[in-house]
Amino acid sequence: MFENEALAVTESGHPAIIPGDPNNSELIKRLTESDPELRMPYEKAPLSQEEIDLLKSWIKQGAKWGKHWAYEPVQEPAAQEIKLEAGIGSENTISNSNPIDFFVEEKLEELNLEFSQEENPNKLLRRVSLDITGLPPSDSLVALYEKEKISYEEAVDYLLEQPTYGENWASWWLDLARYADTKGYERDVSRTLWPFRDYVINSFNKDKPFDEFTIEQLAGDLLPNPTTEQLTATAFHRNTMNNDEGGTQDEEFRVSAVLDRLNTTYEVWQSTTMACVQCHSHPYDPIRQEEFYESAAFFNNTRDEDTHDEEPKLRFYSDEEKMDVANIVNWVQDLQGAEEARKRKEFLTFLSQNMRPISRRILTKLN
Repeated sequence: MFENEALAVTESGHPAIIPGDPNNSELIKRLTESDPELRMPYEKAPLSQEEIDLLKSWIKQGAKWGKHWAYEPVQEPAAQEIKLEAGIGSENTISNSNPIDFFVEEKLEELNLEFSQEENPNKLLRRVSLDITGLPPSDSLVALYEKEKISYEEAVDYLLEQPTYGENWASWWLDLARYADTKGYERDVSRTLWPFRDYVINSFNKDKPFDEFTIEQLAGDLLPNPTTEQLTATAFHRNTMNNDEGGTQDEEFRVSAVLDRLNTTYEVWQSTTMACVQCHSHPYDPIRQEEFYESAAFFNNTRDEDTHDEEPKLRFYSDEEKMDVANIVNWVQDLQGAEEARKRKEFLTFLSQNMRPISRRILTKLN
């Protein structure tokens, strides 16, 4: 039950909950009713007196409806005095101040524990290298670090500049994008999607702003004059399952794809499960069922059909071919105008011209 429903007048003409007045609240009356046909929960064991008293106390205190902790904004903690400072230093001191040390120490004191001894610098370098690049540090990096020609911070900066940084961290995002998924259903054939993988890797290595990264993947094809990179990014939502078995209904699986895109978008960008509210609302979630389908409308203009080749696909060109395409488009514009040039550019961009906006099932393919 949602707060507005709990405080509203019920069919009996009385509110289920009257804040501050438990005795006149219909909820309490039903819980304490002697008639088994009226008492709640119906045909179940009655609540214990302790449970009823707890509900009475809550109503008497105002029946405040708390929000789910997961949806509360993160609050910056008050500044605390650092007692110990973690970092790489001598055996007896801890240097390089880090504010998190206060909270770590606070918990350690509660458990009657102490800080661990500082790790061997080479082991620390190995750990951070594995974390950033997925690989151990190179011999040359270790040599520079051992000779103190570079600091720990400089070593980290160096690792972040390596292409292996993007390759390692892209794997997490590719999992969210269902990159490894096959077509699914009865044939379960593979897909060619590696240009999207390269897009994600390059985005990490270029330290692309997250808002830009988001817009390109959700609506790159709706941007003014989208680039090939921005169109490739929309492959994030190309990994819905597709059924091309004979006799299947295009509209059935189109709707399934739309709902998959919606649920995935909320799970990835909002870290919240949306699939449940597709059927029913949860009182502890801020999202209502109506809002689910309002969000679904954003994706509900895509083209999805059970074709074996999964068109439309995006054409890819070498650098030399890109120059030829640009020359052709410019030539058509000079001779026939901007509208004809637009049509020719679209023809040279996609392998199918029956296009619709947002996540146009642009399955990347090397031309």
